[in-house]
Amino acid sequence: MKILVNILLASSAFLMILSGCNTSQQLHPVKGEFIEGQLGDDAQTLNWIIATDEISKRYASFMVDPLAVFDNNFSLQLRCLAKDIDVSPDGLVYTVTIRDDLRWTDGSTVTADDYVYTLTNIMFADWLECTDSAKWQENVNDMQVFVKPEVVNETTFKIVRQTVAPEFIYTIYALMPYPKLIAQHYENRKDSFIQSPEFDNMTYTGNLGAYKPVAWNAIDGFVVKRNPDYYLGKNSGAPYFDTYVIKLYGLQQMINDGLRDGKINYAFVEPQEANMFRGMKDVNVYTIPTGFCVYVAYNQRDNGWEGLKNAKVRQALSMIMDKAEIVSNMYSGYADPAFSFIPPYSPSYSEGVLNKFGMSPLQDQQKAINMIKEAGYEQKEIDGQMKFVDKDGKPIKLNFIVDIRSDFEQNLAIMIRQNLLRIGLDINPKFSTREILFADGLMNKVPGSEQNPAFNNGPGAVSKEPWDLVILSSHTNALTLEGSETFFTSKGKFNLFGFFNDKVDALYQRVKSVEAVNPENRKQIYAEISKVISDEQPVNFLVFYKDNYAFRGVKGVEPGINVLSNFQSWYFE
Repeated sequence: MKILVNILLASSAFLMILSGCNTSQQLHPVKGEFIEGQLGDDAQTLNWIIATDEISKRYASFMVDPLAVFDNNFSLQLRCLAKDIDVSPDGLVYTVTIRDDLRWTDGSTVTADDYVYTLTNIMFADWLECTDSAKWQENVNDMQVFVKPEVVNETTFKIVRQTVAPEFIYTIYALMPYPKLIAQHYENRKDSFIQSPEFDNMTYTGNLGAYKPVAWNAIDGFVVKRNPDYYLGKNSGAPYFDTYVIKLYGLQQMINDGLRDGKINYAFVEPQEANMFRGMKDVNVYTIPTGFCVYVAYNQRDNGWEGLKNAKVRQALSMIMDKAEIVSNMYSGYADPAFSFIPPYSPSYSEGVLNKFGMSPLQDQQKAINMIKEAGYEQKEIDGQMKFVDKDGKPIKLNFIVDIRSDFEQNLAIMIRQNLLRIGLDINPKFSTREILFADGLMNKVPGSEQNPAFNNGPGAVSKEPWDLVILSSHTNALTLEGSETFFTSKGKFNLFGFFNDKVDALYQRVKSVEAVNPENRKQIYAEISKVISDEQPVNFLVFYKDNYAFRGVKGVEPGINVLSNFQSWYFE
């Protein structure tokens, strides 16, 4: 924690000019202190380009806007952009035009050169470690190289690639600048850059953000005050809070108490508390999709049950895992059944190509049994129940590895076991810590090779311990889906379950082609990928879970996946 230094002010003459030219219409009154309650870790730094956590980047977003954001309907909302990014027909050149009314704190103009300098001399610098730098690299002749930013004029720059990456545009939309005039004094001086008061306290941000920093410490929390010069406020008078405060709490109950007593205006609430807050006057609770998918992976490698290499068997297992029961019992109804790696609210979601396995498990029970029989597995009566047996006539038990520290996983595994028992299959729970689970159960190598264990060492690689089922989760951005290849392509880094499919590999190559620069073409390709994965069922997508957020006494909130996209427009009546 730290106290922020006083904010640098522009010259009084510059302020007088701004004041004299201000013709804004005040849509809502400016008043009050907005308090957000937050459970979890604090930010690391406001020097956002070196941050490795999302909280730091969120804090920074109060003071500097990105080029653009997306609203809850995934419509592009320009921020520092003057117009949408122009993409060349071959998908290799991105031309970016920024607004001409952006100013640094000293009154100087924010230019295209500031953005290019931020990329070439900071983000791409070898003297500084930037977590997001990999997003600005491309593979050329088996080498990772950076894209090439170039200044065109004062408000325009372009980014040139050597390879096509249609979803790269979303990386550009998120770009924020540093002032070249300040940053160049810290170039090649890592420690000085990291500790620079201008960047560590964000005193340079001028009119680029809705708020200005005031304090950041254990007692006060993260405190920012209204920026009256905010470039987007000229026509609306936004933002509308005198101050915005984020306070950290050690317990969710403390946040609940604060919401109930009117001391907190916005916070996450647990599912079991959501309905209670919905019944309170002046409180609105919004259920927000998260993009987090929980799924069961089927081990198709050589140390898994051989039946799992058969897509029909995998389909049969997915048929009888009751998703409605999981949504109701495990998530109190705050989840959507999942049938794809693509969230159902994504513009690229194509419901018609998907199998809805797990939605009618009782009706599909006999069908699932027949499918396993057709795959060559027999049943016999054992202890009064029909059970599938191995070649020695012994009941088949699937090795289900479960995190011993997770009550959630254990309860979900019990529920899945009950589902499997209906068709004559049982599980052998293998409890371990998450660390051991990953090291011994999921990381693999080809036996006898000198490979280092990894999540995907290719065909023939197996883990140290045999397994059949495991509960996993991952986050999917509803717009940028190309990263899913890391799970489902033959060389995918996290293809730990051994799914190797030439058609899927070829489709993911098409996603990175000129054909996919057109959004409609890209959606069609993802529909084809979704269909193949739905038919093959390398994993059984269970749910996309949701979070609940409570707002007390606040207007202007637009609930949805990108609920924070218009935070500068929230107001008190």
